[in-house]
Amino acid sequence: MITSQKIEALAFQGKCKWQMFYTGYTGTYTIPVPAGGFVLLRQIIYNPFYQGDTKLAQIANVIHQVTICEQGSRNELLYIFRDPLSDVTVGGGTHFTPGTGQQIIETWGTFKKNICIDVLNAGDVNAATFNAADTFQADAQERLDPLGFGTIAVTPSVNITAAETYYPTGEQRQFNATPYAGLGIRDRLRYNATLARTLTTPNNADPDRNYQFPIIGFGCWVFNIGINEYLNSGN
Repeated sequence: MITSQKIEALAFQGKCKWQMFYTGYTGTYTIPVPAGGFVLLRQIIYNPFYQGDTKLAQIANVIHQVTICEQGSRNELLYIFRDPLSDVTVGGGTHFTPGTGQQIIETWGTFKKNICIDVLNAGDVNAATFNAADTFQADAQERLDPLGFGTIAVTPSVNITAAETYYPTGEQRQFNATPYAGLGIRDRLRYNATLARTLTTPNNADPDRNYQFPIIGFGCWVFNIGINEYLNSGN
């Protein structure tokens, strides 16, 4: 947890408090924001997990997207995780277990309305086609040398088809020949929330069932004053 003298002073005055919220079992969650106040999100505590009750399903469901957005707003934070797996013998059978432990992410985001949390399974790369034929437009490349490719049209590594939908964020990056999954789509990708991406139910008969759902913590400063009062409250 990272704080400041201003926040500590307001905490002693009873105008804010540090609070942890956790999501578990489900893929959706809401962090309430007090009326007339706001929430400053400062920390995410992420525990790796996988989805599915077979090793084939589990190894295909190790990429997860966590979106944190303000209700009715475009204000959003987004994180995508790829969780490694390790074999472990449980009850005489070989199963997977997450290959890493808890991750703590220091972040920053202010929210004046309820915070909507969504956790998704990313699509299996098997649904994509590698070595796509269409090249990016020259004006959609990375920055000029030495940081990028200048005006050279670079071939993308994956051909993204109409089966996948992406939200527009970031900079313009269309293909030469065909739209990048929709006219005006942007280049910083995020996965679309569809029924196929929602979290599946753990199998109670599986000995590693407790690794089949997310446990994610969100550390927040919850203020019962408005942002303007916070900004005018001194150093």
